[in-house]
Amino acid sequence: MYGRLQQAVSHRGSARSVYGQDTTLSRRGLLTRADRRARELSGLGVQSGDLVALSMGNVVDLLVLLLATSKLGAAAAVVDPANGDRSLLELTGQLPVRAVVRRPRGATLSATSRAAIGAGTTGTMDYGETATVTSRRRLASSLLSVDVLEPRGERPTLPGGTEVVVEARGIGGVVRYVAADGPTLEAAGKASVSALELDEGARLLTAQPLTVPRFFLPVVLGWLASEAQLVMAEGPAVSSVLPLARAHERLVVIESVRQLLEMTRAIKTAGSSVSLRPVIVQSTAAPGLGRSFKAAFGEPGRQLLLLEELGVIAHRPLTRGSAFTPADGVSLCAGAAMETGGHELLAQTPHDVSTVPEIPETHPGALADPPFRHTGYAGRFSKAGALNEILGRDDGLVGLEGRRACLDQVEEALLDHRRLTYVRAFVERTSDGEAELHIEYRATGQTEVEDLEEHAIGTLPPHMVPRSLSRLPLEP
Repeated sequence: MYGRLQQAVSHRGSARSVYGQDTTLSRRGLLTRADRRARELSGLGVQSGDLVALSMGNVVDLLVLLLATSKLGAAAAVVDPANGDRSLLELTGQLPVRAVVRRPRGATLSATSRAAIGAGTTGTMDYGETATVTSRRRLASSLLSVDVLEPRGERPTLPGGTEVVVEARGIGGVVRYVAADGPTLEAAGKASVSALELDEGARLLTAQPLTVPRFFLPVVLGWLASEAQLVMAEGPAVSSVLPLARAHERLVVIESVRQLLEMTRAIKTAGSSVSLRPVIVQSTAAPGLGRSFKAAFGEPGRQLLLLEELGVIAHRPLTRGSAFTPADGVSLCAGAAMETGGHELLAQTPHDVSTVPEIPETHPGALADPPFRHTGYAGRFSKAGALNEILGRDDGLVGLEGRRACLDQVEEALLDHRRLTYVRAFVERTSDGEAELHIEYRATGQTEVEDLEEHAIGTLPPHMVPRSLSRLPLEP
């Protein structure tokens, strides 16, 4: 990542590259800040091959630290701060984390920034039995704190050359960490550029946390691999996004269905129109959504098909009858018949992928018939071999707000409640095509719904908290 930006600096170093909440930086300015942070991390003992966890909101410092770790030859693990301390503890418990950089709660932030960072983040971090803190300090001229750790117990070794580690929850809620090296990141970036049709005049924006793989992969890697600029919104509120949209001519907004629909409604209410390209990071989306997007934005919208282990694998405009176009360097083919009524979708990409722990056979991202990999998706193909439709997944994973969620994990978390005897999690789609998670359950005694809702909020990531809980009568 550092080398890629160095190449860009050689011919357009002074051009604006990032628009942040409180600063605007050129590529050369980013490298200058990255050099400073690299020296600081090196002074704390971070060196080549180490793993540094980054947990913060959509701030320019996230990009700076990604570049700093890349310069040191270390690996950066991007962690979603919306999950509070949960994701950090899982990471430090499974991988040899050398340092954790985070933005503590209580720092001087705007209300939208505090909401994006997450209310579960505490001022200081207790790593329990997973690691010993050898040093704790504040990074110079910032609100960020850094904990230097000494891991306890055995940890798997990351593959050599790992530069970025992203979380990808699998079947049964098992947490896997995708370890990407330079060639892998480069291939994923090129696929993003082709799918989003990025050029020098484009500006990329998402109000979702960039630490979420489904937004990190197309946004950050697409930005690095192109001449596009990156615009960092404070949060998903329409008021944070629309002023930016009015200020720029070619804005590519990569969002969930819900956020894009809220944006279209806000624009209609205001009686105005905004020229931007809406992009949905979701495997299934109703083609009819393209009409409402076109009415509001002037374009029908684009749908990305991603696999966290591989990045962008296909894309299409949201118009009726349109087929998915494989990203550059990607081949798609149909595998065995799947229960959802289609064929298993297999993908071949020019890069390999490593995960910790390794992916079992038949799980998404695992090898099928080499060099093709399982995607977990079911698709319908035309007689000519074109991928016309994605029917969903066949492995218990669903897409909620552009992120992976496992129905088994939701059910297991709720069954930990002392009064629940039966739980069934299922997804229903609204008339807009948005996926919503619902729960049916059986319980003993006078169990209040509010108590179950509090239990769900306390044990599940925010995007996996159910929209409704319906009680069923006890079986006779």
